[in-house]
Amino acid sequence: VVAYICFIHHSPHLHLFLLLRLLLLKMEVKVQSPTEADVELGLPDRQQHSKAMVDAFGAPPGWAEGQPFEPEHTKHFLRQIVSQNEKLLAEMDTDSEVPRAPLAWGNTGISWKNINYKTTDSKGTEKVILENCWGNVQPGSLVALMGPSGCGKTTLLDILAQKKTTPFEGEVFCNGHNVLGDRFFKRYATYVPQADLMHESLTVHETVTADGALKNPPPRNVERDPEVRSLTLDMYLSALGLYHVKDSLIGGAHRRGVSGGQKRRVTLARGLVAGAQLMFADEPTSGLSATDAETCVKVLKFLTRRVGLTCIVVIHQPRVEVAELFDQLIMLTANPTAYGGSTVYNGPMSAALEYCQQVGYPVPDRANIVDWMMDVISPGYKHIMVKQGKKAVDESVKDFVMYFKAKVLPKLQEDVATMTATQGMHPKDLAVNKWEKAGSMASAEMSKHFPVSRPNSVNSTGPWRQMQILFWVKMKLLQRDVKGLKMRLMMSVLQSCILGVAFYDIASSAELMHMQFLFLVMQMVAMGGMQVMPGLVEARTIMKKEVGEGLYSVGPWITVMGISDGVVSVVSNSIFVVITYAFGGMDWSSFPSFYLALVLLIIVMDSYFSLIAAVAHTGEMAQVTAMPFLIMFMIYNGFLVTRATVPDFMTWALYCSPFYYCISNLARDLYENVPDCPGCQVVIETYGFDEAPSKAFGYIFLAAMFLLFRFLQIVALIKLNNPKN
Repeated sequence: VVAYICFIHHSPHLHLFLLLRLLLLKMEVKVQSPTEADVELGLPDRQQHSKAMVDAFGAPPGWAEGQPFEPEHTKHFLRQIVSQNEKLLAEMDTDSEVPRAPLAWGNTGISWKNINYKTTDSKGTEKVILENCWGNVQPGSLVALMGPSGCGKTTLLDILAQKKTTPFEGEVFCNGHNVLGDRFFKRYATYVPQADLMHESLTVHETVTADGALKNPPPRNVERDPEVRSLTLDMYLSALGLYHVKDSLIGGAHRRGVSGGQKRRVTLARGLVAGAQLMFADEPTSGLSATDAETCVKVLKFLTRRVGLTCIVVIHQPRVEVAELFDQLIMLTANPTAYGGSTVYNGPMSAALEYCQQVGYPVPDRANIVDWMMDVISPGYKHIMVKQGKKAVDESVKDFVMYFKAKVLPKLQEDVATMTATQGMHPKDLAVNKWEKAGSMASAEMSKHFPVSRPNSVNSTGPWRQMQILFWVKMKLLQRDVKGLKMRLMMSVLQSCILGVAFYDIASSAELMHMQFLFLVMQMVAMGGMQVMPGLVEARTIMKKEVGEGLYSVGPWITVMGISDGVVSVVSNSIFVVITYAFGGMDWSSFPSFYLALVLLIIVMDSYFSLIAAVAHTGEMAQVTAMPFLIMFMIYNGFLVTRATVPDFMTWALYCSPFYYCISNLARDLYENVPDCPGCQVVIETYGFDEAPSKAFGYIFLAAMFLLFRFLQIVALIKLNNPKN
């Protein structure tokens, strides 16, 4: 089931039945190499299949021979397979042979050539970070990327993972295809960053569940089984030592949650459930104990063997047991020597000991091979051979670089040339056609339920599915913020009482006095959205990371955030409006149109504040950035600056202000064409509302401003505040 985690996640019983069936067919097939083609077998008839399943896993409770399997029976088999795979993982060690899963989806190798990257400091001095880096990684390999601080290992990882936003030289290939700039790269690759960016108020299980659901499209026309989801996800959490905290909140600066090491493993789990061909992990073991680090690397090793995942990991000084789990080691050296950013080793981890001997730096007895290599290739470090007077400082760095260029690099360049000359299946096609092999073995009835592949989309799921999952996440966040919601509602009640008492029974006063009341009500509801801008900026940071991983698109996120936050805003402001209106003693027959105009103003201003939150770099800057246009909207509103008093060259500001259309519609709803009310006509004429655009135009204008702000928000979220690497 570890092999099928991304297939079975959200799977129906029909899919599960098929997968168990195919698993049983090949459970005795032991593939020695992850690059070998799977053995093609046909499907047995139902009776043979039932007997084989029962022989392998035991008869399900309540099942009789000859009876077709029901959903509860398939769950029984799933539990047995989960137990079997957990045992296989627990017993795995460095020399264990882990058989490749029958429907393993991973078959992508990655290679790169002539990668160069330089930076320039404030004084204009050029610094080499990476120089002439070449590499070739076979499918299903676990690779350690190591080197001293400043050697460019994270830079190289970002280039390979297509996270580097600054210019560099070189090419990156997957199965012989040049993938630099491939917009579908995020469909078949996942990236585990150093920073643990997650929602504080979600639990560990909810966080991983959301990622798995967004990366793995659901089956069609079949109801999904939550128990099946839990079985498969819980196995991952158990393997990473997170099962006992699966119902704990992630936590953060504002809420207590899991520890930093556990949070690091949650980030790794999110990458694993993506079901990707390639994984790039930037220091996934940082902050973990030696035991927990070994557990995480062991899981990665298991998946590279079991499902063919190709994984490149930046890691710092692993202990011997961890280092031996890696198939391949890539070691870089750093500045300030003349060889900064150069590769000093790129080969099997098992051959590193002999390699050091060949270069002339034999590993001392009982020394960790990777620790020794780090010592001899770190500039300025006085290792034991320097202390003994056998070598000069940094001589070992030069020796390793020159030996690699002379003895290893030519062969590595040939391997890369061979890889790029012979193109295999594009990783995008492998990712899109996960179910192709199963489809070739399944019946037409089964195949019609397979998930939609969406071959021309950068996301695995469609917009509607994305919105469903994002709404589920947003509802969880709102449920965990009950105190915040209660406080917001209480503030609405308090503010309405303060304003209502100040204008108590204002309806009995002269109509001109009403305008102050209308203006303040309008101003209070419009300003309510300002308080959510810091939270929107924080949510945007998480959204940027998740959109970059291809979990969802910007459009569905804006839709969900706009609707959910808009509903909360409208509800809290509605309480304010109703109470204030009642205090004022206004005519309730005019309340519907009064309320409509204010609701339109609320959603327009919420959209404006959301736009500012998308543009500004921080929450504090968002509040500063919002002020200029907000002040203009509030001043040129038809009350403080009227149609009669506005300077001719600023008339445009009046007609661009949503406040103007709101208050003019409010005034006309209350005072226009009211019989036996001379004061009403005075209000209309004094403030020039008789010359204002029609009420219908005002409503249309407010709706247009809402759409404009939302469109600009989408553009800003796509173009601005992107992570800089």
